Amino acid sequence: MNTRVAVAEVIAQVLRGKSLSALLPEYAPKVAEKDVGLFKELCFGTLRWYPAIELLLKELMQKPLREKEFEIQGLLASGLYQLIHTRIADHAAINETVAAVAKLNRPWAKGLVNAVLRNFLRQREALDKKLSKNPIYTRAHPQWLLDLLFNGWGSEIALEIIAANNQRAPMVLRVNQQQISRDGYLEQLKAADIPAQATKHSAQGIVSDAPMDVTCTAGLR
Repeated sequence: MNTRVAVAEVIAQVLRGKSLSALLPEYAPKVAEKDVGLFKELCFGTLRWYPAIELLLKELMQKPLREKEFEIQGLLASGLYQLIHTRIADHAAINETVAAVAKLNRPWAKGLVNAVLRNFLRQREALDKKLSKNPIYTRAHPQWLLDLLFNGWGSEIALEIIAANNQRAPMVLRVNQQQISRDGYLEQLKAADIPAQATKHSAQGIVSDAPMDVTCTAGLR
């Protein structure tokens, strides 16, 4: 399955109310093994920044897409994510995203996707300036969540939580201590040249120093 098509379908399903954690095991095996990392990065990243991306799409489109076309919404959102938050070259991000339209069997949307992404590049500075006073855009959180965080924690801690939420999450493992101690498992990881540390707040937790394929982790199988 084409990577960007899989991403578009996953995002569409999430927008319709399904759980990302339930969708990833279904879709990841459909993507070429070499592209699984990109697939997950685009799914997680697009959804992490979706509140801000959605505001950009509203500025770039004359009218919103209907629910039955959420696959195109997901494709557009992932295209903007690539242009804003990844090192993928602009021309490659646009070309690959536009090419995915045909594989989604939405030929009518090819011109729309191409125009929206190219218009974003042309208007990027102006759009950023226009939306810069909107906290949903600058903090990439929905207003109801911003309200809860600021009311519940106060400004200083709320801003720390928001900043942390917008980072890529680390990979954390829980050691089954009926099988091995945490220190023992850390030694296994060290022997396998997998850098990791004990977690601060859990006696069973280990956090990796860098992203990795979970199936490559020592002893996981």
